[in-house]
Amino acid sequence: MHRILRATAALAAATLVLTACAPRTTVTVPYTQDEATVPVGGTLVVDLGTVSSSIGDAWALTTAPDPTVLGEGSEHYAAQGDADGAYAGLTWEFEALAPGTTTVGFTYSYRGEAGDPEGRTQDPEPLLVVTVTG
Repeated sequence: MHRILRATAALAAATLVLTACAPRTTVTVPYTQDEATVPVGGTLVVDLGTVSSSIGDAWALTTAPDPTVLGEGSEHYAAQGDADGAYAGLTWEFEALAPGTTTVGFTYSYRGEAGDPEGRTQDPEPLLVVTVTG
């Protein structure tokens, strides 16, 4: 009987370890994409391209996702040089929390003016419909 209990406990522990070590799914989409699908527990990464705050490039999250479906999100910059004002890759990352559909929207601005008066982006006000699957 003790042997069965130990074997069951060992199996449960191994399952827990393997589940914890399973790779998380990351779905990366460009800001110009209209739709994305992410599994629960995965991460949605929206790639907004390169920006330079020194010339006035900026993106803002203007349509927040349903907080029961996706986490609130956070922006991440990846510097593309050492100089002050160098361009950086900008992404927003959202954790997929529960099955459902939600919308995420951004607005580009240049030198403090919302929208894209200089024609610097393909879509200055993109909306992304996100489906989280169970």
